[in-house]
Amino acid sequence: MSSNNYQSFINQLNSSRLKLNEPLKAHTYFKIGGPADLFLPVKTLTELQATVQLAQKHQIPFFILGGGSNLLVSDQGFRGLVIKNKTQQISLKGFSGGSSQSKKLQIDKVLLQVDSGVLTNQLIRYSLDEAYAGLEDFLGLPGTIGGAIYNNSHHLGKFIGDLVVEVEVLDENGDLKKYSQQDLQFGYDFSRFHKTKETILRVTFQLSKGDRDQLWQKAEAAVKRRVQTQPLSQPSSGCVFKNIALSEAIRLGTPNHTCSAGYLIDKAGLKGARVGDAMVSEKHANFIVNLGKATAKDVLDLADLVKSEVKRKFGVELKFEIFVL
Repeated sequence: MSSNNYQSFINQLNSSRLKLNEPLKAHTYFKIGGPADLFLPVKTLTELQATVQLAQKHQIPFFILGGGSNLLVSDQGFRGLVIKNKTQQISLKGFSGGSSQSKKLQIDKVLLQVDSGVLTNQLIRYSLDEAYAGLEDFLGLPGTIGGAIYNNSHHLGKFIGDLVVEVEVLDENGDLKKYSQQDLQFGYDFSRFHKTKETILRVTFQLSKGDRDQLWQKAEAAVKRRVQTQPLSQPSSGCVFKNIALSEAIRLGTPNHTCSAGYLIDKAGLKGARVGDAMVSEKHANFIVNLGKATAKDVLDLADLVKSEVKRKFGVELKFEIFVL
């Protein structure tokens, strides 16, 4: 990348918030990663849109960073611009319902419009306080709405994409587009955005009216399960590998036809396996944790060890659920 491109971009951006050579380990759950050449926090959709379009104009590679929860950044960092998405608007876009016998409006469903930089837990807590049902099983999910949509986040057998009715994006030419549910190609750990260079701006969810206390009880049970089963006190990037399809589990004859990557890693005797300061969690075998000074190379070398052992013992080819930048 020509330094002239950078300088032209910096001059036209004219932002006091732009940082040079910003260490990305400060912005990821793993606490791992080298520097980004350019790093800019943005707080509004207008600013996000303008920054992306400016980077496109100057042909500068860019990456949209949300919470950094499902991401491993290389030790070399990123040659280009990292845009830290801190957009934060949540608004009621519409609702449906009717009048009760007391002529009081009874809301059945609501449409919430949410900026992609909103923390997932912030949206969930907002919906619970407003007694909107649908997101309660996701409480405790790390990261932002943009990341959750990008990877169709799931928990307890539910997928966040099932609640989405519309997504607004910038395409690779900087043009605004809107996609409805059927356009988004949601699947297990997948959406259309894995294949495109589009930037998620805003998401509209359809939720139902529920009972506030019951929703909070259900949400707190989901959080309790996370705390009991996941190493949340140590830096990690969540589950490292995708679970396998049932058809593959049956074909390969995994123990009890399990689809769980964590179970297979555990049964391969890999809990506690370590490379440098990266370790397979003793609590949940599909988590690799940073014991303090782990590098991206440590994590990738350990992941290779896990993949080879699971392949040798069960014939299963594990695939990354995390993204490597």
